[in-house]
Amino acid sequence: MNDYSIEPVVDSELYEVEEIRHLYDLFDVISVHKIQNPLLWGLYTLRKNEMEINNKNIIVNEWLLYHVTATKNVQSIAENNLDWRFTSRCRYGKGVCFSYCPLYANRYASCAQGSTSAVDYDENIMDILINMGFPREAVKRALFYTYNQGLECAIKWLMDHITDSNFAEPFVPSRHNFNSEISIERAFIICRVLVQNIKDVSVNYHLNVIPNIFDTAKSTNGMVYVKFNDYEFYPQYIVYYREHNLSQYSDPYSCNFNYNYCVDQ
Repeated sequence: MNDYSIEPVVDSELYEVEEIRHLYDLFDVISVHKIQNPLLWGLYTLRKNEMEINNKNIIVNEWLLYHVTATKNVQSIAENNLDWRFTSRCRYGKGVCFSYCPLYANRYASCAQGSTSAVDYDENIMDILINMGFPREAVKRALFYTYNQGLECAIKWLMDHITDSNFAEPFVPSRHNFNSEISIERAFIICRVLVQNIKDVSVNYHLNVIPNIFDTAKSTNGMVYVKFNDYEFYPQYIVYYREHNLSQYSDPYSCNFNYNYCVDQ
């Protein structure tokens, strides 16, 4: 089993990482976590070394880029990494898409996923909690109000609310819940991404991969970077967030964050 952990980010790191600070400027950030996964980090480091050895004439850049996903995918990503095999919208090839612009990443994730009218509960955590003796409806509440962030968060919520009068009553999230208090369906994954040899590509829904002399596809609008090879990216931060008026209506092409790409090495 792959051992990993998801830890809250300390205040100093929130201010030091510019890619996190940008999100505070553009969205209502709920919480920020850091992924510690030695196996994925080792594979990522090994792949970086391979790229440097295989093509010594071109520098391997390491960028921090944004990927937006549904909150139900966060635990799997922290454990197993992003997986191009699950890609369903292939505008620039069948790979994992990243952007330096959080507004762009959020907007196109919204188009892809749309709105949801049902709640996706983490079934594994739900089974564990029910086997521990907690009522199913209470477990639903716990997972809903902790955004499926993990077993420990759910247990804490259950213990904090075990005396609530409606603790075990049937749980149906109201429209008010979805639209205001806890309308959190997506999370930013801020990833370290290895980029060495880029090919510019136009929108092509029939494109699967690019020639193997390239490792990265870039959209002609400059907003999207697509990776096709495993372990050329490492999920470092998870940022749970809500949209507000600024992020809903801002023009993603106004982003001017690309000068902050490079990660200190």
